[in-house]
Amino acid sequence: MKAVTYINSVLKICFLAFIGWLISHLFFFQVLYVDSGSMQNELFEGDYIVVNKLAYGARLPITPLSLPFSSSTSYLNWLHLPYIRIPGYSHISRNDVIVFNLPTDDKVPVDERELYIKRCVALPGDVMRIDRGEIFINNKVQDETGSQTKITISPKNFYNPNFFPNNSRFHWNLDWFGPITIPKKGDSVKLTIDNLDLYRRIIEKYENNKLEIKGLDVYINSKKSNSYVFKMNYYFTLGDNRHNSIDSRYWGFVPEDHIIGRASLMAYSKTTDTTALKKRSSFSFIK
Repeated sequence: MKAVTYINSVLKICFLAFIGWLISHLFFFQVLYVDSGSMQNELFEGDYIVVNKLAYGARLPITPLSLPFSSSTSYLNWLHLPYIRIPGYSHISRNDVIVFNLPTDDKVPVDERELYIKRCVALPGDVMRIDRGEIFINNKVQDETGSQTKITISPKNFYNPNFFPNNSRFHWNLDWFGPITIPKKGDSVKLTIDNLDLYRRIIEKYENNKLEIKGLDVYINSKKSNSYVFKMNYYFTLGDNRHNSIDSRYWGFVPEDHIIGRASLMAYSKTTDTTALKKRSSFSFIK
């Protein structure tokens, strides 16, 4: 009898510990493994960081019937909840290092998509451009926080179809990009055939509308539309290791419902590069 009581007590403790961990994982903090060098020298491959979900407010699960730490196939697709975020104690700021779900991973629900970590360089409503590798926000050059890798600058007007919006009208590349206005919730944008590719994914994928082109006219939900009002805020991200980073230059804007939290604390780093460690600015303590 004592053995049964002891086992029941242990199981109860394990169950309560799991519930406590699950709540913490969903609403407070999450440990993330850095598996690329796109944020070097701020973050290195093999680093473990703590993602602070309280900062911007925790996003409630969109597919609640899923297994933590499982692959993207371990969820039940028939139950989807609307996007809801608990209010946080701060807002996303320029140069925050943020963690988010990959926007282009359309085969799975938003909260089951691959995790990315990048630096937020432009906020909703900002006008952003990259000239000769330098970032300009609202026509002001930015003193960048990250320690970017400097290499040969790409030629101006060199069109690369891999870069957003993947249209030859926009001769953008790694070091020459924009100008582009970051969509802000409630703002209206004029729609034309020439600029539609900048907003097509927002209208169709992120904000769930039916988009059609008939001749030179744009139809949204079967209604001719000369403009569109954004339903969400969007952000523009870059990797610090600029020429070795897949970021917003490739996929465009990051929707607010994809954002998980702010990378705030270095949990573990295996790098032995003491010079690089001294240059780190964002991960010595929770901000």
